[in-house]
Amino acid sequence: MQLFMDRLLDGFDNGVVYGFLALALVCTYRGSRALNLAQGEMATFCTFIAWELVHHGSPVVLAVICAAAVGAVSGGVIERTLIRPLGRNAEYPVLLVTIGLFLGLNALSGVIWGGEPKQFPSMVPDNPNDYVSIFGAREHYQSLLTFGLLVVLVGVLYGTFRFTRLGLAMRAAAGNPDSALLLGVRVNRMNSLGWVLAGAIGALLGPLIAPDTTVSTTLFFTYVIYAVAAATLGGFDSPIGAVLGGIIIGIAESLVSSYVSFIGNSLSLAVALVILLLVLLVRPSGLLGTRETARV
Repeated sequence: MQLFMDRLLDGFDNGVVYGFLALALVCTYRGSRALNLAQGEMATFCTFIAWELVHHGSPVVLAVICAAAVGAVSGGVIERTLIRPLGRNAEYPVLLVTIGLFLGLNALSGVIWGGEPKQFPSMVPDNPNDYVSIFGAREHYQSLLTFGLLVVLVGVLYGTFRFTRLGLAMRAAAGNPDSALLLGVRVNRMNSLGWVLAGAIGALLGPLIAPDTTVSTTLFFTYVIYAVAAATLGGFDSPIGAVLGGIIIGIAESLVSSYVSFIGNSLSLAVALVILLLVLLVRPSGLLGTRETARV
């Protein structure tokens, strides 16, 4: 039972990270109907900035806040300079631009900070004895902090999207920009806001997972794949759905790789890809996503 709980919590913790990054993808998609494949590299670059500030004596919390601010500003700048000039209904050009941005940011991070992995301090106690016992399994404070911050962000974003004029304007700008313009919605500003939110969320996630790994140019390589699968499973226009999808994938990956011998850790990514394929075949809008209808 304890071994099962250990694996379940490991999967849950991984799923929280997948859902966290998927939440950033949802913000971008709700802002401009764009899939930002460079989201992970944007987060990695901001994590390096946080590490640089800590390395020069800044408190960890202040460094994370500054990195989030840089992420927000960079998201807005990228949308204004690289995405907006492509115009509306430019899904494939946007996809190509984000792939180029992915490669460019990864190379730039390597040039500035090198390829040597760097240690990042935790914002909470992270000694081996700093944990909460759940049915005999250990849940460390860092994982609890990540989950708590994710719950807060999801609550704020859901409330904003669902119950405020700003959220309504963002939905209108993404769903029908021409009609939104006629109603006085500043569509370009709403699109930019989605990228700003996504940049800040990704920048927050980096310092949360870096203490358990290291800060390197490969920090988010595989996480982006899981995040896309999570957003697809939960629904690209649903913050709650994206987080739920991430947790489902994380738990499924952990249990399947533990109990199905021929998969193991080496093929654990295949679990997310199979789930992604099934969702696209059965329910492309995702578990909590909005079904799109077209009048013909």
